Amino acid sequence: MLFAGCDWSDQWLDVAVVDRSGALVGETRIVYAETPDPVASYTEFLAPLTRRWRATVTGIEDVGLLFARALAASGLEVVHVDPTRAARHRAAQGIPKSDRADARLIALMTLAGEARPVVASSPEAEALRVVAHAHRAAVVRRAEALHALRAGLMRIWPAAVAAWPANVGGLRSAQARAVLAVAPTPRAAAGLDRTALAVLLSAAGRTRTVQDEAERLRMIFHRPAMLLDPRVEGAEALRIGHLLAVLDHAVRRVEDLGRDLERHYTGHRFHPLMAGAPGIGTVLGAYLLAEIGDRPVERFGSGRSLAAYAGVAPVTWASGQTVRVAFRRASSTLLRSTLHATAFSLVGHSPGAHAYYTMRRSAGDAHATALRKVGRKIVLCLYHCMATGLPYDDGIAFGYDPAADGAPTRSRRPPLDEEQIEQARSMLAAPGSTVTATARAFGVSTQTIYRHVLGRHRTR
Repeated sequence: MLFAGCDWSDQWLDVAVVDRSGALVGETRIVYAETPDPVASYTEFLAPLTRRWRATVTGIEDVGLLFARALAASGLEVVHVDPTRAARHRAAQGIPKSDRADARLIALMTLAGEARPVVASSPEAEALRVVAHAHRAAVVRRAEALHALRAGLMRIWPAAVAAWPANVGGLRSAQARAVLAVAPTPRAAAGLDRTALAVLLSAAGRTRTVQDEAERLRMIFHRPAMLLDPRVEGAEALRIGHLLAVLDHAVRRVEDLGRDLERHYTGHRFHPLMAGAPGIGTVLGAYLLAEIGDRPVERFGSGRSLAAYAGVAPVTWASGQTVRVAFRRASSTLLRSTLHATAFSLVGHSPGAHAYYTMRRSAGDAHATALRKVGRKIVLCLYHCMATGLPYDDGIAFGYDPAADGAPTRSRRPPLDEEQIEQARSMLAAPGSTVTATARAFGVSTQTIYRHVLGRHRTR
């Protein structure tokens, strides 16, 4: 049996092979430009070294590399060598930094067992991971495009930034983008009347109170504003148009990837389990499954290992009488950020999560610390459910009996009581009354009046 170490770069692969005694039996360099199939070149190099060359264990620092994935798909065993640990070994032994020396070091670490087996997920889980990472990147690009458009508008037309509030999507909403495409500057917007604005809003998908919204925008656009020279303003309009085109593309990309993400998420074997957890929707559930995979037992071995990988298991430092509990930084940043958002959402929907979060906050934990501890509960529960196939149970996850007296509940107090609802209905029955005026009288939003007084959801 042989043990190989592979040090990769963007141009070639350096390979070193040792036997059980640690003696070097061969090394080579595979240049990408000289071979169409590096895996075939690698197997041709191994074949003359031993009769059992197919039992060779190959250690590599980046198991996500195409060469490592293709090598594992060909049937050879691939293990992961931690780059940080390899750098420490190199520094401790005084080995000069070079590709050939790194390959030999990785081979010796593989022989010594200082490597972690790679547990590959199913093709369905790998596909979900790829789409989830693409969706994450698209969301980041959308935020960058939105900030760039906002900064561009602040240079020439600050009133447009506040024209569309955040509760309707802000500048990212389809209505804002439709209006700004036609009127990217204050002079152009001042030339739009209510009819033209209503046409733009209807084309953007608005169906209710179109005339009222058009009048509101017309009044904003006709207010006095600081103006630039028309030639400079025309140049700024070109820039706003390009920034708006970038934002349009980013929004469409997120929407398209969102549909693909949902399709792959519903096809995952653990989708029914994740969908049963309160507060975990399509995006958060897909992100969690993308990082955990569909073989958590083989990959992690225990819930505590998964919690450490997710960065929600604390690190305890003890020296003499000093004990300090620190935040675990050596973890998956993607899973850690997803768990933070998941814990925040679960606190608002799960009675057990809300009670546990409140208890940790009362004990003196900071907001982020309390959410991290909620995330650890979530990870341990999800691992148990994935390992046993049992459905998610909020009582088991947070240790309470829902049927017992004093069990935590998450029932929210309605924004209006029965007496206020009757008063609001009487006000709306009066001639000339409006939903907006009624909402202002009770200090609530118009959405609250539509939902709790009129009994219907407001659609735009």
